[in-house]
Amino acid sequence: MKKIKLNIITLCLLILCLSAFPAHAQKETIKIGVIGPATGDLADYGQKTLAGVMTAVNEINAKGGVLGKELEVLPYDDKNTMAGAVNAAIKLIEQHKVIGIIAAPTGWSSFAPTFAANSAKTIYLSAGTRRKLGKTGSFIFRNSLPDDIAAEDTIAYCVDKLGYKNYAVITSMDNDYSLTLSAYFKKGILDKKAKIIDEVHTGEGYTDFKDTISGLKKKSGGAIDAIIYTGGPKEAALIMEEARRQELKAALIGGEDLMVPELWETGKDAVIGTIAYNSFAAESKTKEAAKFIELYKKEKNELPDGRAALAYDAALLLAEAIKTAKSTDRVRVRDALVSLKGFRGATGSMNFRQGGEPVKHPFIFMLEKKDGNYTFKLVEEKN
Repeated sequence: MKKIKLNIITLCLLILCLSAFPAHAQKETIKIGVIGPATGDLADYGQKTLAGVMTAVNEINAKGGVLGKELEVLPYDDKNTMAGAVNAAIKLIEQHKVIGIIAAPTGWSSFAPTFAANSAKTIYLSAGTRRKLGKTGSFIFRNSLPDDIAAEDTIAYCVDKLGYKNYAVITSMDNDYSLTLSAYFKKGILDKKAKIIDEVHTGEGYTDFKDTISGLKKKSGGAIDAIIYTGGPKEAALIMEEARRQELKAALIGGEDLMVPELWETGKDAVIGTIAYNSFAAESKTKEAAKFIELYKKEKNELPDGRAALAYDAALLLAEAIKTAKSTDRVRVRDALVSLKGFRGATGSMNFRQGGEPVKHPFIFMLEKKDGNYTFKLVEEKN
């Protein structure tokens, strides 16, 4: 009888143990949220962001994850709306307990949830927004190429390598980004002790630049090495067409907005020699960029763009901060992210300065024509 009672007790203990560990128990993971538009007009931004994050996470998990745990990605389509982005962030924070959130570089995705994320002490990292973060909180970051550093580096290249000393600056007055970027370029010119021959103000949608160019020629006597234009590519092309008609041989300089087919489809040979900067170069010689491109092509069967590269780096940054902190405590991971130095990713080396703002350098390109095709060729990388 005693033996039977003992067997019954043993059986009960076994049942209790089995109930505590269900057959389909999931492994503990470190959860990362991704927010961006997966549908609608800006769907490409959200899709490329998610693709870049997944490339990084698959790479990390294939090597054993972080702190012995796999990373798990939880994507949310915010439909490019404020409510969609905020609700997604709240669900990721409260229901899924994510350690951090990576956002697509659209306005609602990058900025609408910042209050909720910062209040919950959850890292919120925008993968590529051009807007400065402002006073959004100590848990809010972006890993974009800063336009102030990029503009100054571009001018340094033009002065030191190309010998450009005299500049005209043309700004689109109804474009806040153009106003800001022109200021950065002007600072770069003054820092290199070059000359601003003239400043001209135009507007988006202008098509007649005859008086603009004739005014520049008259004021400079034709001695302008480069025209900096910080508006859109179509207007930039029309400016250069008019410059060539009036036999002004200045080069065009601008930001990444110029690196689109509309520039050469409109301006054709008039825009050859254009200098522009970007956050990513598929031609980069760094081992980090080469590895990312190889992995991304294997997964997506296409070359990555800058949005995917920035998202890839954002995921690597978050993983590196967890590893450095040796913890999944959000505050400790945030502190580790702030203190990271010499991080190297597909978009170059970087670290964070005050306010979650990045410090990183641009890839500089020059537009050339080869075999009838217009191509931006990488001419300088400081990474």
